[in-house]
Amino acid sequence: MRNLPFFSRALLCIIGTGAVLLFTGGSAARAEKLSLEKSIEYALEHNPVVRIARENVRKTAAYIDEASAAGMPKLDLEATYMRLDRAATATISGKTVELNVVDNRAADLSLRQPLDVFGIIELGKRMAHLARVSAQFDYDQVWNDTALQVKEAYYAVLRAQQQLKVREGAVFLLEAHLKDARTHHSAGTIAKFDVLRAETELANARQGLIAAQNGVDLAKAAFNNVLGRELDAPVDLEEPGAARFVELDVAACTDSACSTRPEVRRADTQVELSDKMIDIAKRGSKPRVDLLWTYNRNLSVTIFNPRPTSWRAFLIASMPLYDGGRTKAAVQQAECDAENAKSGREQAILAVTLDVKQSYLSLNEGRERILAAEKGLEQARESMRLAQVRYRGGVSTQVEVMDARAALTLAETNYVNALYDYHIATARLERAVGGKTQMAKLIEHGPTVGQANRWRLDADDNGRVRARRVVQ
Repeated sequence: MRNLPFFSRALLCIIGTGAVLLFTGGSAARAEKLSLEKSIEYALEHNPVVRIARENVRKTAAYIDEASAAGMPKLDLEATYMRLDRAATATISGKTVELNVVDNRAADLSLRQPLDVFGIIELGKRMAHLARVSAQFDYDQVWNDTALQVKEAYYAVLRAQQQLKVREGAVFLLEAHLKDARTHHSAGTIAKFDVLRAETELANARQGLIAAQNGVDLAKAAFNNVLGRELDAPVDLEEPGAARFVELDVAACTDSACSTRPEVRRADTQVELSDKMIDIAKRGSKPRVDLLWTYNRNLSVTIFNPRPTSWRAFLIASMPLYDGGRTKAAVQQAECDAENAKSGREQAILAVTLDVKQSYLSLNEGRERILAAEKGLEQARESMRLAQVRYRGGVSTQVEVMDARAALTLAETNYVNALYDYHIATARLERAVGGKTQMAKLIEHGPTVGQANRWRLDADDNGRVRARRVVQ
């Protein structure tokens, strides 16, 4: 390289540096492997809906400060300047005396302290605290909903990837079958029609493969959307653990949900808040009492106003004698809101109970589907093996192989769907009963039925898809 001209050596160095940067850049662009827990943590930090709910909690914290400020002293400074068209005069003992001046300047410093005689201010502070509690329950609900959405999107990506493997396996089997068909046709043991049929089936399977690849891309984009990431951000997810079969008591699940779900607790808070609204509406006709102290600074001293400074103190009580029925109307509105809050609580309990029931039944259905799909998958794999052996031995027709292949693809698809449907059903029941902690308590006190046999759909060294049992 030393014998090369300087320009050539410089060009080689630039090319080499660019190659290194390109290689390291590609490595940096590789997706970090995300677990389900990390995905949830990321979404709770970056998802816009969660951020809005978090800011609403902060906003209600300011409500408490605002309500507390209503009972704090108020200090005001007021400066006035007044110019008259002319000074007023009077004749005293034959002399003209100015009673005031043309330019009048004064400043007042006032200190007002409300006296909460009837507890209106304290009641307002209590309402502000309840509003913050309600906003916190709103945030908890958004947290739970977002966590469930992340789990559903997470499993959707894994499902799409497994479905892609199933489609790739189907294409591989059809390619192998087409090769066998062409061999048999060359040997004169089958007709040209069988080769054409195999080619048609392979073309159709490749269409399904393209759709499966597109499904993976869409699932990843939806996953990134839930997490609050760029839609085209790379996605690499960890496989979940083995599905665990549990037997839970639906009544215990319902009790847990009705006592811990944020929707119900927020409804309870709204009932309490509406009662406070009735109290504060009734106190709208109560007298208001204030202490007022005013310090005056006179900058335009005259003979009739010789003092440059003065102060005054007041005890002010004001009471509305007639408000046109405003207080009565406000009380009626508050009472209607209270009834609506109670009805809303009943509605929340019914919705939560229905959610638990649906999730519970879906979980039980998912368990039965996995068991049935496992058995069907084993039978389909064995049928496919026998059909291939028989066809290669010349003792069966192509139709038998095609039927066996279609049955295997359907069995693999059914198992993948059953497996991830069960994971999603578990996540929905976990949300329905009040969260991961409550779910763990219910499982701890409930009898464990067992664990699902977990299958991983992978390709072997020859590219053939196999469903491998994973022993935990």
